[in-house]
Amino acid sequence: MPRETIYIAFDRELYDDIIRFSDGRLDPVALADSRVRSWVEGSIEFDDVEQWAEDRLEDLAEKYAPHVLERWRKERAEHLRQRSTESRPLVWKEVTIASGSEVRMFYNDAHQHAVIKGGKIVDEGKEYSPSEWASKVAGGTSRNAWRDLWFREPLSKTWVPAQLLRNTAREELRRKSRPADTLEVTR
Repeated sequence: MPRETIYIAFDRELYDDIIRFSDGRLDPVALADSRVRSWVEGSIEFDDVEQWAEDRLEDLAEKYAPHVLERWRKERAEHLRQRSTESRPLVWKEVTIASGSEVRMFYNDAHQHAVIKGGKIVDEGKEYSPSEWASKVAGGTSRNAWRDLWFREPLSKTWVPAQLLRNTAREELRRKSRPADTLEVTR
């Protein structure tokens, strides 16, 4: 199918000068087409996209800058993967502690704090299991993390000891695992 063309106003003197000064090597129409295409691709490539309708940007990129659309898709997938990884809760035996929860331990007359992120305790950019973090806080000595750690979930004001979380989780598991015929009937 032949390509449809439209005609746009173009300064006649500029058109003639391009041909004259290039000794006919440049075609002003092809040059204008090339420059406009480059501008469209560049606006997408370099994120100068405020002039485009946001809900049509991917369609535009698919047509004029498919390599950019592919990069966007990879970046989006990586962002979602990373967000999913970061939002993983800490699963510690039968206890699950939400990502974003705080953890603290009292040692040497001071509270030390860290945060749950990606299924680990994160302190100063390093990841720890509960027992590793308790040992780190205690200067490398062996500690009972169930006894020493306290957790506070996001948006909560209450710190809960790890041992209480463990006991509650164990009781819940026992309750759920009882056969239906052994449950007490309340009248």
